[in-house]
Amino acid sequence: MKAFSLLPLTFSRNRKLGVGERKGGYDLPLHKSAGSHFLVLLVGLMSFLAMMALSATMVLGGVTQHWSSGLKNKVTIEIPAQKPGGLLRSAAEIKELALSVEALLKANPNIKALHILEENDIHDLVSPWLGDDVVLDELPLPGLVSAELHVRDKDKLESIGKALTEIASDIRLDTHESWLEDILRLAGTLKLSTLIVTLIIGATTIVAIAGAIRSRMAEHKADIELLHLMGASDLYITKQLQRHAVVLTLKGALIGVLSGLVILLMLSAFGGSGEGATIPGMHLSASQIIILLLLPGLIALIASQTARVTVLRVLGQMP
Repeated sequence: MKAFSLLPLTFSRNRKLGVGERKGGYDLPLHKSAGSHFLVLLVGLMSFLAMMALSATMVLGGVTQHWSSGLKNKVTIEIPAQKPGGLLRSAAEIKELALSVEALLKANPNIKALHILEENDIHDLVSPWLGDDVVLDELPLPGLVSAELHVRDKDKLESIGKALTEIASDIRLDTHESWLEDILRLAGTLKLSTLIVTLIIGATTIVAIAGAIRSRMAEHKADIELLHLMGASDLYITKQLQRHAVVLTLKGALIGVLSGLVILLMLSAFGGSGEGATIPGMHLSASQIIILLLLPGLIALIASQTARVTVLRVLGQMP
């Protein structure tokens, strides 16, 4: 009885809760538990998927900005090749109308830059859609004038459109609003999808960690009850399992994040390059890379809190 009563004093002298003196740092034989490697692999996979989802969100933001900046504050004036009556305009007539449009826009103080597209420029625009077999010189092509505005104002655009109809009633002013709306709607939908995927990955990781902790506690139930009998508190036992969960998840998270960085470096070699590329390269800024590198710490924190809540709940249910 005297020896038994001295056992609680052993725990009271161990001020560093959750850290034992023998190899492995545990009073519970958690390092011998089955399934530890599987948990590391599962967390690694979840970390990899979470990183790819977050990086996809970041890249989508860059693509959206790339596309929208190419259309923002820019308008295109089209001089149709066919008159309202059905007759075709000659190249000289289209050129004359383009010069009239240019003179009108140059007098407008809201016009920042102006450019009349030459015939070769128009050929370059339509040839990817028509193919190389079509002889473009035989097709009636419209006249195009590209303009950049200082301020995108609806009333000023309406004023420009009304002035253009005085030159020719069928001249069209394209503000690219439909393109911008479609791009922003598509980007918003994809960002929401990646956010939902990230939340599902996070929830799956929490469930996996909680299940692993419950499995460890069931496996070492006799040892836990013995520690209780020897005077160990719930907090002491919780620290043991918390530390075990953090170590395993941190290993898996580091593996997943480092693997994701390797894949991102490989993918960055693909995609467009330069300002004129339709799809810009999948490059991340330094701040975005730092955010991604913080993922292992965040996952370890989630694992710590998940293990704490799970252990205290299970211990509360034990007699």
